[in-house]
Amino acid sequence: MNTPEGNAWRILAGIKGVGPKALWLIFDRLAALGKTASWLIENPGKIKDILPAIQADSFEPGFSDRKDKAGVRPANSRVTVLHPLHPYFPRQIRNLKNTLSLPALLYADGNVAILNRPAVAIIGKRNASAQAKTMTASLASELAGLGVNVISGYAAGIDSAAHLAALRAGGTTSIILAEGIEHFQVKAEMNQILTRENTLVISQFEPGAKWAAYMAMTRNKLVAALSKAVVVIVSGPERDAGGKNSGTFAAARGAMKMGIPVFVTAPGSFAEPQPGNLELIKKGCLEWDAAAGAAPILAALLTRANPTSPPGQLSLFEIK
Repeated sequence: MNTPEGNAWRILAGIKGVGPKALWLIFDRLAALGKTASWLIENPGKIKDILPAIQADSFEPGFSDRKDKAGVRPANSRVTVLHPLHPYFPRQIRNLKNTLSLPALLYADGNVAILNRPAVAIIGKRNASAQAKTMTASLASELAGLGVNVISGYAAGIDSAAHLAALRAGGTTSIILAEGIEHFQVKAEMNQILTRENTLVISQFEPGAKWAAYMAMTRNKLVAALSKAVVVIVSGPERDAGGKNSGTFAAARGAMKMGIPVFVTAPGSFAEPQPGNLELIKKGCLEWDAAAGAAPILAALLTRANPTSPPGQLSLFEIK
């Protein structure tokens, strides 16, 4: 659900000229002062001390009493507004905020405690083959059975196959939307198994925002940033013959920039050539043999969590 503090962050985000970069700057300065966004909204005279670039008329007298602050309308009562001071806001995003442009405000519906689980993103093309979907289902099932949360973007093809397999295995999944959370609809194939306990739906966009192509590319960075590792089942080339960018390819490159391990299915595993997979491996992604299952991915997670720990010493649930 929303709270006064969550609403205060939404108000700040709705002010002209305030984007993720400015919100993170506000967070840093509020944290240094031991203050909250609610305090800032109720003390608009302090805004120039926090963020000098903000226009003074954004906080005119009476601002804190307005019902429509910055055009913000109440979020659905089932939606939790996750802001940088929220106890469930992903710590990894706070740690990575200076690496790539990442959101400082998230809208979540479902079991927010899922954010405490170690997570692996499984991503790939919409028009994936049956073979690729089978690989996806096998990996997602294995990870889910080991208590790893499976993250993906809810698109057709690989994304949906990953979500579905994780739920069928009795695990959890995080659905990252490329639209406002108010537009989320449960897909027919998940209708009987998706619950508020085993699923967390997240959007970085305002609740009523309608899908747009740029949102899908923006969403892909968040999918990676919420994960301890990313597995690319099958990707198109960085740009196709028509010059269109591959969202999967971009997500993998974004993860690499954030220092998140990226595994790419070995091109030779497929009956057809996979130039996108080969490109990513040449750029430094780790080649993954689907027959090896989750083992190499989990090994990388454990090593990344504590490079000095002897094999087998670290529990998966100690990964933070």
